[in-house]
Amino acid sequence: MIDRVLDRFLPTRTQPAPSMDTVADRRVLLDRGIAAAIDMVLCYVLIESPIIYVLGELFPDRFEAFAGTAAVLSVLALLPIYVTYSFAFEWRYGRTPGKVNRGLLVVMADGERCTLQASATRNLLSYVDLVGVPPLVVGLVSALVADGRRVGDLVAGTVVTRATVPDHVRTAATADVDASASGRARSRDRDDAT
Repeated sequence: MIDRVLDRFLPTRTQPAPSMDTVADRRVLLDRGIAAAIDMVLCYVLIESPIIYVLGELFPDRFEAFAGTAAVLSVLALLPIYVTYSFAFEWRYGRTPGKVNRGLLVVMADGERCTLQASATRNLLSYVDLVGVPPLVVGLVSALVADGRRVGDLVAGTVVTRATVPDHVRTAATADVDASASGRARSRDRDDAT
């Protein structure tokens, strides 16, 4: 059970092929927003919350002094964590866990793997999108005007596409379905014979 849940989030070293015809698809833009929300939640729950807890235990007096501004400080601390998280996953795997869940892939505009420099550029420029005035307006407007590419994508020369399922995975899934169907048919035949 847990394996099936994790498979929908964990990127693999073998990167799926990009479906370059989906670059300008508006549904990809919506899925990018959902993927970003998933990644923000993962960053907050798995990275920032444990850090806040440990710092709160080590320095309780200082944390009490910041009680009134805790939410603002928490969001400000989340931004560099999110940018670093996105950079590392996109450079190494071409996608973050949120993008894996939504079936998306970050590649260069020519379909090649995202490079270290491109990942760094596109993620550093996400500050422009996230801290725009008002927040997210700059990223949303540029994505709508530039065929789904935000400022970071335009400067880095990257695109976000749908990931295609490799043929061997599709064949294996079909074989599993066929095997289970034939297994059920044999079981019914045995039940009918008795």
